[in-house]
Amino acid sequence: MAAVPVSSVDGTAPPPWYPNALVDRTFDPSTFQEGLPSPWGRFYGWDINEALSVEWWNGEGEGRWGAWPTDIASVKVVSQHRWGTVAHLDDKWVAHLYPFQTGRDVSTLALHEPWKAALSASPLLLPVAGLKNQRGDQLAVFPMHSVLARTEVEQRPHQAVQTVGAVHAALVPFATPNTERRWNDRLKAVEDRLKTTTLWRAPHTRHVVGLPSVHVGLDHLAIKGESMMVVPLPMSLVDHLLAPDERLPGVATVAMMEQRFSMKDLFASAGSRRAFYEAWGTIVPSTWTSPGSLSTAKGGVWIWRYHAMLLMLGEARAYGLAKQAKQCDGWLFDVSRIQARLGELRTVHALRKGGYWAAVAVAILGSGPIQIPFVVGALGVAVAAHVVHQRRMPPPF
Repeated sequence: MAAVPVSSVDGTAPPPWYPNALVDRTFDPSTFQEGLPSPWGRFYGWDINEALSVEWWNGEGEGRWGAWPTDIASVKVVSQHRWGTVAHLDDKWVAHLYPFQTGRDVSTLALHEPWKAALSASPLLLPVAGLKNQRGDQLAVFPMHSVLARTEVEQRPHQAVQTVGAVHAALVPFATPNTERRWNDRLKAVEDRLKTTTLWRAPHTRHVVGLPSVHVGLDHLAIKGESMMVVPLPMSLVDHLLAPDERLPGVATVAMMEQRFSMKDLFASAGSRRAFYEAWGTIVPSTWTSPGSLSTAKGGVWIWRYHAMLLMLGEARAYGLAKQAKQCDGWLFDVSRIQARLGELRTVHALRKGGYWAAVAVAILGSGPIQIPFVVGALGVAVAAHVVHQRRMPPPF
């Protein structure tokens, strides 16, 4: 039994995974393999209509891995989304078809044995089979599952972020040290592509570490009994085109989730945002949500909110999402106020540090009647600067 093709060249509207605002070619999946040019670089794919027939599934093919389903009798398209198309195979398996290749993040989770073993007890749904080529994953086959509707996930944000936290916690043994310079270079690459006026760089504490890539979407959370499960996704096409692939910290994923929820006005106060991060913090290592790791002076949550918003702006421009683009532009406009505050605080920090060291130097080397008054005065400047610094620092939530 063959399914109806999900795409055509007869002038009908392209599916949601096609970046119609980024390319100026007529939508034609047969041309994906040769590559589509865009202002952000050429990208490549394949015609997923090939995989909508039982003959294709029951035939032979290169690049297949895992326990490939056999004797398929039906292929039924059930949904389409930003990453591709979802099809049910005999009501036994769920095939996620990825039209554009952006790397092998999904297949690696199942094929790299140490990661697979660590994730086997986590709330991550691992694929059992898949198809890939030299550019990345083309499809992944999962055990039968049903994803939660976006509205249901929006009603359970703490459960969603704790589920993601449990996946992050399972990957802690494979974390890599802080790569601050590369993370900042990545931001610069995104800013250059988008030609935004905001420019932001940040230091990071040593507790901010990189993790193996598990891409999470609010439309890709499944339910198993009473538990929520993450259905892993490939890197988004926009992310793939805008910046080099890097291992990002867990907080980057949480910040993206927060910004997605924020678009729906789900956080009514700073307290509700704090509770969201604290829900994640109860699952992951405590150092990831320590005051130092979250401090705005060190980038903290704000730099990853900024990173998320840039990617969402890129998404809006690529797919012609006018409302989202307006929301992103408005948020980025407000970033200048945070940056101005941080600029002022760098001067205050210099006064704080200078006052302290001046007091130490005079206490050790000074003499005479002015020694004690000078030390007291310098310490007073340092204390006053510290108080101002603490009060003026933009809070993380």
